[in-house]
Amino acid sequence: MNLRNKIFVFWGIMDVLAVVGYLFFSLQSGNVPFYSDISAFYTNYAQLGVSGFAGGIIQLLFFVNIALIVSLLFSAWSFIAKKDINTVFFIAQEIARVFSLKCSIALIPQIMHLSGFGSAWGAILLFILSEALKIGSIVWLKRNRNAHSDAAIPGNS
Repeated sequence: MNLRNKIFVFWGIMDVLAVVGYLFFSLQSGNVPFYSDISAFYTNYAQLGVSGFAGGIIQLLFFVNIALIVSLLFSAWSFIAKKDINTVFFIAQEIARVFSLKCSIALIPQIMHLSGFGSAWGAILLFILSEALKIGSIVWLKRNRNAHSDAAIPGNS
């Protein structure tokens, strides 16, 4: 397996772990994935008493997070199968990650939790590092496409 395929598989596995982690923790809490989140969101949203622009932003951020989780299924499959991912999709997913603060390296939050590491600045630094590694590796692959051209590179189309 060449370096390019290893990078694809790594990012695909990270997306799979993110989805599996979401489903596991949701089910472990006795919740129905997505349905319970949406129901709890609107219950809490009604209690906040926000409306207008602020309310719209809160709802938008919540649904960006839900859309990101769903999109991880597609990107995981695409990376593992080495299928072409649309550049707009890749950029939109990265923007959604920033707004929802979901690391591309899905193990970072679990390692932080298990180790008891609770520094907000450290978490932000690890998040930035995670996203820089993903974006950097995909851009690197895209720029070096001719040197590693045995499959489509995510981010091209």
